[in-house]
Amino acid sequence: MTRIPKISEWPVVKQFQRRDPQALGETAASARTTSLTARTKNVDKVVGSICPYCAVGCAQLVYVKDEKIVDIEGDPDSPISEGCLCPKGSATFQLVTSQHRVQQVLYRRPYSKKWEAIPLAQAMEMVALRV
Repeated sequence: MTRIPKISEWPVVKQFQRRDPQALGETAASARTTSLTARTKNVDKVVGSICPYCAVGCAQLVYVKDEKIVDIEGDPDSPISEGCLCPKGSATFQLVTSQHRVQQVLYRRPYSKKWEAIPLAQAMEMVALRV
């Protein structure tokens, strides 16, 4: 059976009692929210990088803990983007850590309808010959 909260426990009543009409202060806090900490608080290192998507060159900060990427954010010291990232740049973390990320080099021969996995050394040689 569900417990019916007392009137003094209603959010609107709390807002007026605590003189917090917009519920932006203590009224909005809970035990869970007060225990939360930033993912980037206890990282081992922060590495500078550049967004891989377009030619703008927005700077990124890559947060690393135990040799794994835990977060990627825009770099506020960047004169180009001033810490802002577009939607694609904001999705860089998923690009790097997704389980669906391709982990091998795929090559499709001319006129072929299927991809084949080739060694990285072979792929690099093919690119060097074309450049």
